Amino acid sequence: MSPSSPAATPDTSLELHDDSASNRRKSVRVRSKPALLSQDPYFSHSSNGIKRKRVESRDSGPEDVSDDDLEGGGRSVEESDADEEELREQRRKAKKPALKKSRKSATTILAMRPAVNGVKKSAKTQKSRAKAAVKVNDDETGLFAEVFSHGHTPEAVAADWIARWEQHNSQAMTDLVNFVIRCTGCNLTISVHDIEDPDNAVSKLTDLQDEYQAHKPADYPLISKTKANASFRSVMTGFFETLIQTCHAAGLLYSDLAIIENIEVWVSTMSSSGMRPFRHTATVISLAIGNTLCRVAADVAENTAKTTRQKEGEQKKKSVNKERVKALDTKIIELGRKRAQVEESLKSVFDTVFVHRYRDVDPKIRADCVTALGTWIITLPDYFFEGIYLRYLGWVLSDTFAPTRAEVVKQISKLFKNQENVARLRTFTERFRSRLVEMAMRDSEVSIRASTVELLDLIRKTGLLEPDDIDNIGRLIFDAESRVRKAVTGFFAENIEDLYENTVEELGGKEGLVEMIGEGTEDDYDAPRISWLKLKCVVEALQSYDAEDEEVPSTAPEIRAGLLTANTESRYALAAKTIYDGIPEAKEWEVLAGYLLHDLSTTTTAFEQQCQLSEGEEILLLEILNVSVKSRLAVAIDSETDKRGKKSKARMDASRETQESTALHLARTFPNLLKKFGSNSATVSAVLRMEHILNLEILQELQQDSTAYASLLEDVNKQFLTHADQGVLAEASTALLHARSFDDLEEVTEGKVQELWDNTVNSLRYLMSLEDWMENISEICNSVRRIAHLAGIMDCATMFQAVERPSKKPKKTAANPASVFDLLMNLLHDPALDSEAGEKADETLIDAMRALLFYYMWIVRSLQTPAKATEPQSDNPNYQQFAFTLATLIENRYSTSPVRQKALGTLLELHTLFATFRHHDASTQTLVQHVDPSIEPLILSTFTTLEKAFAKKSHHKLEPGPDDELDSEPEDDDDDDDEDENDTYAQQETLLAEKRLCEVTGKIVLALVARVLDNEGENKGKIKQRITRNRLKLGPNFKEVVAYLDGPKTKGGKRKPVAKKTLTSKGKSKALIPENEEDSDGGGVVLEEGGEEDLRQRELVEDRIVDHDEEEEGDAVAGAREEVDDEMMSD
Repeated sequence: MSPSSPAATPDTSLELHDDSASNRRKSVRVRSKPALLSQDPYFSHSSNGIKRKRVESRDSGPEDVSDDDLEGGGRSVEESDADEEELREQRRKAKKPALKKSRKSATTILAMRPAVNGVKKSAKTQKSRAKAAVKVNDDETGLFAEVFSHGHTPEAVAADWIARWEQHNSQAMTDLVNFVIRCTGCNLTISVHDIEDPDNAVSKLTDLQDEYQAHKPADYPLISKTKANASFRSVMTGFFETLIQTCHAAGLLYSDLAIIENIEVWVSTMSSSGMRPFRHTATVISLAIGNTLCRVAADVAENTAKTTRQKEGEQKKKSVNKERVKALDTKIIELGRKRAQVEESLKSVFDTVFVHRYRDVDPKIRADCVTALGTWIITLPDYFFEGIYLRYLGWVLSDTFAPTRAEVVKQISKLFKNQENVARLRTFTERFRSRLVEMAMRDSEVSIRASTVELLDLIRKTGLLEPDDIDNIGRLIFDAESRVRKAVTGFFAENIEDLYENTVEELGGKEGLVEMIGEGTEDDYDAPRISWLKLKCVVEALQSYDAEDEEVPSTAPEIRAGLLTANTESRYALAAKTIYDGIPEAKEWEVLAGYLLHDLSTTTTAFEQQCQLSEGEEILLLEILNVSVKSRLAVAIDSETDKRGKKSKARMDASRETQESTALHLARTFPNLLKKFGSNSATVSAVLRMEHILNLEILQELQQDSTAYASLLEDVNKQFLTHADQGVLAEASTALLHARSFDDLEEVTEGKVQELWDNTVNSLRYLMSLEDWMENISEICNSVRRIAHLAGIMDCATMFQAVERPSKKPKKTAANPASVFDLLMNLLHDPALDSEAGEKADETLIDAMRALLFYYMWIVRSLQTPAKATEPQSDNPNYQQFAFTLATLIENRYSTSPVRQKALGTLLELHTLFATFRHHDASTQTLVQHVDPSIEPLILSTFTTLEKAFAKKSHHKLEPGPDDELDSEPEDDDDDDDEDENDTYAQQETLLAEKRLCEVTGKIVLALVARVLDNEGENKGKIKQRITRNRLKLGPNFKEVVAYLDGPKTKGGKRKPVAKKTLTSKGKSKALIPENEEDSDGGGVVLEEGGEEDLRQRELVEDRIVDHDEEEEGDAVAGAREEVDDEMMSD
């Protein structure tokens, strides 16, 4: 066996100690007996002799000579001519021995070692390490107890271990390896004989692993979440880092290689263990040793560079001291040897541990490896900042574990933040740029996408991103995730700034533009400004991004219209918020309005030609204008209070002034915007949204008359009557509702809304009186749609019951004098509007059902509101005619027909609505009626069709059942396509199918809860059993809808069971029988199913049931509550 082999390490190390005692400097601190560990069994009385011997040796030798001086030639070098810097350093070093002699404990100043090899620790680090401790058992002994107990610093324990090593190296190494094993959570140990036979390390550790595995450990300290192990990792790694630093400072890292070699043998072997506690703990220790070795190598390199500068300075002198130059050469060679040894140890750590563990099955180990490699590259760039090491970071970008990907992005970002690293990162960037762009656009974790966008912004500043990559990242301005949009703000703003500067240069620079457009006044917002170019660049970039995203089939816009609700912000609005935060020009809303209103149809200059806007760019700029105005007012309101939440008169006056100036300017701008953009439904919707922002109360106070306000409402009415688009009608209705919220202006608003009613109803009467009225089905559809929107914002009961009102306009022919209720019912009954009448006919029927449902909602509200003594008592309404008509529509249409689905939902909502009278006085009990049992098979048929359609598109497998043959009706061909040409289109279709299923299921669930469905007849309970069959098969949304049958959620997140309650003649509960015992969690008060308190706890009483959007109103709850009146009418 060779002397250098691991097996011979212990004996060789002792021989080296004895032979070299007189040739190398002896450190008192390493040999000193620590005060806190004086009773250690490994210490003998001979240590005192060693201490006395070393003190004598130190006193008899040259006084106060540093390692640098010894390595550089000893005393002769000190006596030679030295420059001023070296003399100051020598004088500083000469003061340190006095401090050393005054110490009482060797353990208290170990970290202050002045040797050139050492890396000094700050007092703050020592203090924190002394406090960090892990709770250990009272019977714990050995190195584990010393490291993790209170009062022992890592420096003291490391010094004590080194003293043991020099007394009995095999026993000391045994203690260290047992400490590593104990850190894994294993209480087993190895013996000195195992240490002396390192070739048997693998088999010994395998035996330990098998024995430990037999106990089936569930946890180990490194990943434990207990409070006692909160600082376990930091203390463990801190000890090994201190141990390596102490060996480096004492020179043992280079003179006694047995220490690092034996540690590598055992730790690297454990890092390859098949048992996770062994493998993870050993990997963390090995990586911590690698971190310390990198710092040691960096320190040695710094000393080498310093010594080289001293040598070069000495050689430049007129009289060169050859002895000094020779000594410095010797020192440089010695430092080079030390660095070579450290780098060899680093290579061993990398090859034996990192290369195998960076792709470990445990994601936590992979994350630790990534963190360590990033630290190594930053700490020792001369060695690790190479392509062969950087590529590992690139490979881990595709890791399946999100925290590992997040960590590698973090490490790469650290590298790019240093501009000096750019040149060395060029090859790495070219190789992995596409992966980074892919992560930013499509990673499953939002936080990783956001951090990757920030990293790509750093890469963009270095010029290493391709134009296509810049466009792909800029397109994330439309992303649905706010964190991603926020992260891309800076990227997008810098990109716009580059585009703006290029545009300005093309037009002759800023000086040339000033001469071209002149210098306008600050308050003249209509005059051309240079900032228009920046705004043009913004919308031009957004338009190009949006155009590329819109490459989907022609039916996609219709699908998106069905998915978006009235209160959902468009992607343009979301992008506008991001732009407002990143581009200062977007905050000047007056300039934005002036730019939009400026007539650029006839351009006279190159500047005006460059600033011309397309239709899409106008829409985007209007969205930015909306956000800018909202943000201005929000900032003004927030400025009323300081950071402490206190208000002051000065702040409130300033806020009021801002609000007043904004209201006045917006009131003057709003009519002009409607005049210019009112002909386009897309642009007028954005303009109408600005009316929602306008504080009409402030406007009324400032102008002292209602002329301007009435003119404003007249403009809104004009848009309501001239457009049939659902979006425009929804925005106009919301604007009118916003106007009605101001009591001082209620009279004017009511007059304008009444004009809308008269015009719309009279138009419908006229069209219905024509013999060939089916030829005007499009105009009839628009009128019915307007009636449905008006019915949602004001009480329409009187208008629906009234016959024809006299019109101010002359009639061309006699109009139908029937009431609105009769007109809408006639449309529902008319056989001409069958399934073959076309899409407009279906829309007419759907809007008619919406309007009539609103009518009954207002009726219910009036009945539930206590009537005044002077008001006559209204009779109970008869809704059976409407219910029968809905049932007829359900029978005459296919289950996939939107008319049938709407009729079914309206029928269930109608019965659920009147079920709220179940607990009112006896006069209203007749209003609570059960759904006709003959309709229940049709309800199941429709539900089964929607269920199968969604399961097919989402690739969910349904539970088979005996009633699968219920749905025997043919389905539309559009729903039978096996493959979609576009992934985006397929995803939209899937979402739309899920929306339809959840809408119908939600209405069925509410009817079941209200006990107006599936509560009578021989098939009682069949519908509930059917809809709950696949509750766990169709996704979380469907599961939550069906979960309402289980009762309200408790504080723990579980649901209370729904129970039936049988009352005796005294009104007390006779029996409580849970409907679904397997889902019952027990506990709490069991409420009567369908009762008022039951519905309130199910959060049904507070649900909003009315919305202006056609598709969204199906989601709302129409009944099963008592106090829904005000909210359900949006009033």
